[in-house]
Amino acid sequence: MKYHFPASCIVCAGTTDSIAAFIASGAKFPGEAVTSLGSTLVLKLISTNKIEDSKYGIYSHRLGNLWLAGGASNTGGAVLKHFFSSGELENLSAQIDPSKLSNLDYYPLLAPGERFPINDPHLSPRMKPRPNNTAKFLHGMLEGIARIENRGYYLLKQLGADNLSLVYTTGGGSVNDTWRQIRKNFLRVPVIIPHNIEAAYGTALLAMKSIK
Repeated sequence: MKYHFPASCIVCAGTTDSIAAFIASGAKFPGEAVTSLGSTLVLKLISTNKIEDSKYGIYSHRLGNLWLAGGASNTGGAVLKHFFSSGELENLSAQIDPSKLSNLDYYPLLAPGERFPINDPHLSPRMKPRPNNTAKFLHGMLEGIARIENRGYYLLKQLGADNLSLVYTTGGGSVNDTWRQIRKNFLRVPVIIPHNIEAAYGTALLAMKSIK
């Protein structure tokens, strides 16, 4: 009555743009997840249990009868862009064999401090030793971020979430085929690019489900 909608108008609950984009990806079953590889690394996993831990900045949103648990790391694409141009990332990635390990134990950060999956405001970036071969340096960086992603999903599991079964990947880093294979090697589950990640599409799916 307040907004003078016609009686035939169906009003459905909405959601945030990030959750709508998650819904758009096609993830729908417990254990399915979306990793966003933008400036930072953001994980969201469908869980049968509500997972929250302020120590790690882990939160859960209701998703139907399930929960969407997530956390965000300070690592991500911003670290890569600090060292490499877009062209360099493309050219150097093509020189990397993702089936082999770099044997570099990096924790890529732009500045000290991490929140998830390690909660340590003083955690120092670890990107040494730096090899003379620039492609190998990038290899170590890509592996380091993949290792953090894997550790994040492992932490969610430790806190009561479902076993990871599938990862939809979004963001600028998702289109790097070499990196996607490296991540698949660490996660040991399929890592695929969804057909749609638009929040508007996810909102439409949410509305459609509400009126069925």
